[in-house]
Amino acid sequence: MSILHTINSSPFQTFALQQCLVLLAEKDTLLLIEDAVIATHGQHPFFSELETLSQQDRLMVLTPDLEARGIENKIGKKCSYSDFVDLAAKHQSQMAW
Repeated sequence: MSILHTINSSPFQTFALQQCLVLLAEKDTLLLIEDAVIATHGQHPFFSELETLSQQDRLMVLTPDLEARGIENKIGKKCSYSDFVDLAAKHQSQMAW
């Protein structure tokens, strides 16, 4: 079973990213939305774990949220709202953080 994990808060504001990374299974995908897209640009204690997920094509970043914040992601694959729907359909369940 695979889960699509979505995080919407900055790693500088909550522990959602940290907690999610602990529970993320091998087949799961992480999608950063809203303020969580900041995690793809800034240096924080979990950046190397996100780099690993990115190399495994398991880290997605919502493009409209990057653009709204003026951020160019350094890691993760950009995705549209349409891609978000495809990801949700591909995974058996979804968990929002």
